[in-house]
Amino acid sequence: MSALDLAEYLRLRLRALRLTTTEAAKRSGISRQTWHKLLRAEIGEARLSTLIQVADTLETHPLSMMRIFFNGREVTQVAHRTGDIRFVSGFIADVTYPDNSNVPAGTVFEKTWEIANVGTEAWVGWSLQCMDTPDTSVLIPVESRVAIPDTQPGEHVQLSVQLRAPSMACHTISQWKCVNAAGDIVFPRQAGLYCMVTVTR
Repeated sequence: MSALDLAEYLRLRLRALRLTTTEAAKRSGISRQTWHKLLRAEIGEARLSTLIQVADTLETHPLSMMRIFFNGREVTQVAHRTGDIRFVSGFIADVTYPDNSNVPAGTVFEKTWEIANVGTEAWVGWSLQCMDTPDTSVLIPVESRVAIPDTQPGEHVQLSVQLRAPSMACHTISQWKCVNAAGDIVFPRQAGLYCMVTVTR
């Protein structure tokens, strides 16, 4: 059901960015017809180039799109393309609660990601900041900012956040980004890390 999972993720990102399919088509250079097929889960196979264009338009990492679309196939590490090789992050794995995991309504759970510093400078004084607003997510973070341990180039680090699931059943997503000591987003064009779960009663 990976095409359905991808369609749901696309709808969530379009809603979060307040983009219409017409605007998304213009930004991506992909036809509206293709966007509608993706949103209706009518595409059995998608070109890698299409997924990359869609990811760029929705300000998310291409790896996120591929992981959802290929649903369980192992995908190698891909680094954020920022144009600045000093600060580059690479996604490694969802350590806990992979995409579409079931979470009981009203419970607090811990989401953990593993990422790598694949740039040339250390990450010092950074934090992971929740980017959600009340109208884009119903997952409530216990803390909206979590410190990232100082991470040298080539090192891996696991980052954990605690989230409270809502009282009603739903499919929802929470977005997180790295910020520096001044509070500035380090990778502004990337969607960052996300937790996408199905809340069950």
